[in-house]
Amino acid sequence: MKSAVAISYELDDTAVAARQLAAAIREKIDLAAHAVGLLYCDADTDGATLTGALKEALGIEVAGMTTLATLDTNGRHEAAAVLTVLTSDDCDFRVAVSASLRTGDSAAAIEAAYHATVPADAAADARPGLLWVCCPYGMPFSGDRYPEVLSRVAGDAPVMRGVASDDYDYERARTFLSGAAYDDAMVIISLWGGVQPAFSIRHVTSRFAERIRRVSSAEGNVVYTVGDESFIEYLESFGLDTQVPDPLLAFTSYPMMLTREGGDEVPLMRHILELDHAAGSGAFVGDVPVGALANICLVNKADVVEACRESMAALMAELESHPERGYSTVLCISCCGRAMILGTEGDAEGDVLASMLPQGMALAGSYCLGEICPTFYADGKGVNRFHNCSITLCML
Repeated sequence: MKSAVAISYELDDTAVAARQLAAAIREKIDLAAHAVGLLYCDADTDGATLTGALKEALGIEVAGMTTLATLDTNGRHEAAAVLTVLTSDDCDFRVAVSASLRTGDSAAAIEAAYHATVPADAAADARPGLLWVCCPYGMPFSGDRYPEVLSRVAGDAPVMRGVASDDYDYERARTFLSGAAYDDAMVIISLWGGVQPAFSIRHVTSRFAERIRRVSSAEGNVVYTVGDESFIEYLESFGLDTQVPDPLLAFTSYPMMLTREGGDEVPLMRHILELDHAAGSGAFVGDVPVGALANICLVNKADVVEACRESMAALMAELESHPERGYSTVLCISCCGRAMILGTEGDAEGDVLASMLPQGMALAGSYCLGEICPTFYADGKGVNRFHNCSITLCML
C-alpha cells in the first residue's frame, strides 16, 4: 500500500482547498487500482462540499470528520484540512454511511453499515483487514457500542478511529462522506485484501493515590458506588472539589483508570463527564463495567508527551521487525483531553511524532472525543476497545 498526505489552510473557499489538496496528492503519488481519501478538517470548513470536490478531482471516495486540530508529517496544525490518500493494487477500500444513530436501533444501523461494505463475493467467514470508523458526537449511547457491534459482526477485525470533535463547543462536530455531512451517522471504511496493520496505544497512568477500589454499582457509563462509597464520596476522598460547573473540563487531568481482572492487559481510561450529587453518581465518556478495579489518576503535560513517545517507539520497533511489509503511513488519533492538558504546549505531541517519523513515511491524524483501537492484535483479530486519554497509532 502506498500513501500521500496533503494540507491546506484555506478554510473559506472549498474550491481552492480542493484544488490545493488534489494537486499536492497527484504530485506525490500515482493512484493504483484502488484508492480512498481520509479527510480531517477544522469545524469551520465546509467538509461536505470539500469531500465532494475532492471526490470529483481525484475520482475516489473521501471520508472524514471534523477535529480540534490536525496532525501531519510536520507536526500539529490548527485551522487546517489534512487529506490522506491510501492506494493499492491488492487492497480494496469499501465505504458506507449508517442510518441515523440518534434514534431507532443504533446497533442494527452500525451492523447494516458494515455489511454494506462487504464484497458480494466474500466468503461467509471473511474478515476485513481493518475497519476505519468516523463516529458522530453526542449520541444517546456510549462509544463502546461501536467496537462491540463491529467486533461481533466482522469476526473481531481490528477497528480504529473515534468520535468527531470540534473546538470545544460540542455543537459542530461532523462526519463526512463524498459530498455529505452528518451529525448523527457513522462513516465506515473497510479494507479488504493485502492489509497487515500494526497498532500501538498508550494511556497516561500516573497514580494520584493508591486508593484502588472495585466498582460495585454501575450501569452503562454511570457509576453509582465504588467500594462502599458513592462515586462522589470516592472522588472527594482524593481531596478533589466536586462542586464544579463543568466536570469534563474540571477533571480532564483526573481520569479514572479501570483494570478488569482476567481481562485486557492494557487498562481502560475514562474521563468524567457529569456529576449527580443527588444520586452520588458520576457519568463517564465510555462504559464502566461493574467489578472493574478503579483508581483516579493525575495526568500532567510530561505524562502526555512521554506516552506519545512510547507509543511511537513501539510502532517504530514494529516497523524495524517487518521491513518486508512495506509500511508507508502512520495514522494517528489523540484524545482532545490530552490537548486540553497540554494547553499552550499543544504542539508537543505533533513535534514528537514528526521527530520520530522515518524519512519518506507519511503521517496524518486528528483529535477525537473518544478513541477506538485494539488493545491486542494478532492473526488478523483485534481486542477492540473504546478509550479516553490515549494516543493511538495505526501503521499501514
